[in-house]
Amino acid sequence: MNRSVSCGMGLAALMIGALPCHADDLPLRQITVDTTVTVGALRPFSGIQAAAGVAGTALYKAARVDLIRMDDMQGPGDTDAIFPDMSADVDNAKSYNFAPTDRLVASIKSAGAEPLFRIGRSRGADASPPADPDKYAQIARHIVLHYNRGWDRGFRYAIRYWEIWNEADSKLFWTGSPQEYYALYEKMAHAIQSAEDSALVGGQAISKPLIAGAYREKFLDFVRFNRLPLDFFSWHFFAVDSNDPYTFATIARQLRRTLDAHGLGSTRNVLDEWNADPAERDMSKAARASFAASALIYMLGGPIDAQTYYRADTEFIGDKGMPDEVGHALSAFGALKSTPVLIRTAGGDESGFAVVAGRSGDSRLVQVLISNYQIAAKYLQPLDNWDTSLPERRALQYHDNGGYDATINLPGPGKYKVKRYRINDSSNFALIDQSTQIGPSIHLQAALPPPGIELIVISRID
Repeated sequence: MNRSVSCGMGLAALMIGALPCHADDLPLRQITVDTTVTVGALRPFSGIQAAAGVAGTALYKAARVDLIRMDDMQGPGDTDAIFPDMSADVDNAKSYNFAPTDRLVASIKSAGAEPLFRIGRSRGADASPPADPDKYAQIARHIVLHYNRGWDRGFRYAIRYWEIWNEADSKLFWTGSPQEYYALYEKMAHAIQSAEDSALVGGQAISKPLIAGAYREKFLDFVRFNRLPLDFFSWHFFAVDSNDPYTFATIARQLRRTLDAHGLGSTRNVLDEWNADPAERDMSKAARASFAASALIYMLGGPIDAQTYYRADTEFIGDKGMPDEVGHALSAFGALKSTPVLIRTAGGDESGFAVVAGRSGDSRLVQVLISNYQIAAKYLQPLDNWDTSLPERRALQYHDNGGYDATINLPGPGKYKVKRYRINDSSNFALIDQSTQIGPSIHLQAALPPPGIELIVISRID
């Protein structure tokens, strides 16, 4: 073990009195984890947007993916592909081509996830409003009947999330007026719920969530005035021109206030497409990984009810179908499902150094996830003529983020196996250290400069 990189009390150290070891002389973050103080429970929060193919299924299982948004498949899942001839009889089963979408949904289910079924069209398809909104709504009704009620040799999947259109505020997906979208939403919401009264109906998957007006406040006014279901309000955001992982929690809080102000306190806040700036060329895979991990940890503390990362099948599958650093970051986050009792931590911040920890119900397993991400200096300067569709850049000064000096208070005395897995520019979720330590309190110290992620797994062995 290279003690200048990582340290803990190894077996040999235990035998000679557990002499402490030290990380390099770097400013380390003081972290405390207290397994005896619970702060909540980990909810299902491992969503992605992707097609669940053969190679992807194993990856999604490893990441414990629980929600997969169906969009941008260019065929499977698209309403116009399922019902290819708009002149056909909407009530005739022969008018529908469910086979490609059946395979897609089956692969999602086989991965142990649930679909978020977007009703509409993928990028590159016709962006104009449906010529016959009433018929389009009835097509949507039959899609729900097929997957949830067994219609046309269908299924009883109990799919919950039904999203009406994608990015109605973007000309790439909707060239109609806001009022035309409102009318389509009304017809489709009623049609979906007539097929499945327990369905969660929502939209609009807006691309500019910070822009008030037609696709935010006025849409919510329309929903309230007409007493329409809006079980979830969905939105997208890419951290363009900032690569700030905290921005998603910031936007979510603004949207939560907006929903509450419109009497929609029970409407779920769903971020179902997000990532760093897709045009950024200076971010390494490790930087993108720590960006994602820090963002997810911040989202857990923000008013976001569900999220789907964009885009798993093209973004984080590396050579030979194996996950790259981003894929492993999502797996590290998904591993927290084994320790769903969230416990108190101190020492993390909102600037990129994010910490979350949990323990199992029987208290025999504890996990700590640390993500150390630093925003590039070029994004820490304010801009003139700031684009109001983006949050303003933050002026941050980083300190004590060369690694961590952690004190972990365990459930009780005894012998514990400690394993540490790391993701950075030279390690891809590699096991970098394992040791045996004696509780009830242990001390770990390691250099972990940004970008870096560490998953600490502590299991009782007696």
